[in-house]
Amino acid sequence: MILDPITTEVVLSRVRETASAMAHALFHSGYSPILRESQDGTAGLTDATGRVIIVGGGLQYHSLLYSKSVEAILARYPADTMQEGDSFISNDPYKAGNSHVPDMVVATPAFHRGRIIAFGVSVAHKADVGGLVPGSSGAASREIFHDGVLIPPVRYWSAAGVNREVEAILRNNSRIPEVVIGDLRGQVGATRLGGERMRALADQYGVELLLAAMDHLLATTGARVRAEFATWADGVSEAEGFLDHDGADTTRRVRIHVRATKAGDRLTLDFSGSDPQTRGPVNTPMQTAKAVSLLAVLAASDPSIRMNSGVLDAVAFVMPEGRVVSPQYPATVNHYFPTSHLVYNVVLAALGKLNPARAVAPSGLGTGAIAVGYSKGRAGKASVQYEITVTALGGTATHDGTAMVLPMNHFTPGTPVEILETEYPVRVRRFDTWTDSGGAGLNRGGIGAVREYELLEDCILTARTANHKEGTWGLAGGASPPLSRTTIAAPGGASEDLDVLETRQARKGTVLTLWQTGGGGYGDPRQRAPEAVLRDVADGYVSRAAAEALYGVVVTADGALDAAATAARRAR
Repeated sequence: MILDPITTEVVLSRVRETASAMAHALFHSGYSPILRESQDGTAGLTDATGRVIIVGGGLQYHSLLYSKSVEAILARYPADTMQEGDSFISNDPYKAGNSHVPDMVVATPAFHRGRIIAFGVSVAHKADVGGLVPGSSGAASREIFHDGVLIPPVRYWSAAGVNREVEAILRNNSRIPEVVIGDLRGQVGATRLGGERMRALADQYGVELLLAAMDHLLATTGARVRAEFATWADGVSEAEGFLDHDGADTTRRVRIHVRATKAGDRLTLDFSGSDPQTRGPVNTPMQTAKAVSLLAVLAASDPSIRMNSGVLDAVAFVMPEGRVVSPQYPATVNHYFPTSHLVYNVVLAALGKLNPARAVAPSGLGTGAIAVGYSKGRAGKASVQYEITVTALGGTATHDGTAMVLPMNHFTPGTPVEILETEYPVRVRRFDTWTDSGGAGLNRGGIGAVREYELLEDCILTARTANHKEGTWGLAGGASPPLSRTTIAAPGGASEDLDVLETRQARKGTVLTLWQTGGGGYGDPRQRAPEAVLRDVADGYVSRAAAEALYGVVVTADGALDAAATAARRAR
């Protein structure tokens, strides 16, 4: 079919609007703060075979998860056995491709006159699906069965309504069943909305034109990425980073290594040098590792290119089975995010050597989450406070890093203090910027944060953070930020440091503090404009001592710039 470019863009704009509407419906129907406030979920569209067209929401690494889940569902339920009104679910990372067991996948076929033309797909985190601890992401997990109930691809909804047998199994395996089922039904609604919108588009513009436009989008994406690669010099670069440990063997750090080879208009990312899969829960499923790598590819080439399956046409992967980035069943994967985030930064570091114009210092590596299970919440029944931790972005050649955002996704999902204190028996005693937490540089890293909680009921606390020993790095002469920390103080007791992966019984009155670091600095700190350093001191981002020691800028006690002392200091 010969496509009119104007009509094609109109149709694709409507497809993009559809994904946005799906995501809006998902977040506004969420029962849990992790979905409606933190927006830990997405809703978007694939074609009839599972190729990703568009992802609605901030977590663009969900893209390849869509493909794996649709392919798994089609393998069990061939297209000719599906009917209008069907919706399918799964949360098995080895079958559906979701990043960890708490992520539930919903896929709904979109029919047009009896023919499947697309799938509405949603991936969204569930606050609890069973497992060893509240939140389903325990530090002691050693196999996938410890992470919660595993649902293979099954039909959850039909024209007759919900499959109550499947729903009963889910309810029976969650500590907070009403919240989990409410979120899941919201996902179904979002995917069904996508199907309705796609059917209306097919009616309005013709189904063949709609399908051709989606094919065109994928082909154009691949062509744009290849065109970017063609402007780079051919070459090979390597980069690596480390996690503190895997939670099982705390004496050995975990290595992520990538070798990037650019030839012509193609790129190969080889992870053969990464460590073998671990006993502890820091493994990341292969689909997730690939997806975050593709996000780094777009960041290092042209961020205006939308993430979809077309990017795969320009990038090849070498991921031997049994690595920490390609674990094999039944390895646990519940603490996948810090590993995935490190993969993103390592790939970005390698590509920055191939395309220096878009090099960026890595973001703060202290990502993860906390999960607090209360037997008695604000409403008088069991509740699970699941909260994502955020760090900050690294500096670039032109800008400081952005403060307090979720790296790799580049949006801020922190749950508002007011919502936390309304929903859960917790008091947030402090939420503030962390002075000197951004790596120093010509353009400094984004600033991190301190968040302090007083737990108002007895609970089971799991802290899943990262990089208390192995931190991020600066670029082009920029400095590293400090390491992240997590501390806990029992009522009337002294504060102690928690490891990156720990589960504790906590009594009422316990105080938990998260020190989430900033990003790496870019360029020589002594080249930063003194006026910029002065503003940072005034804003509380940089201390007077650090301004002088790291930047060579002298700020007087009354907050003024001492130009003469600064010139002398920098001359030394």
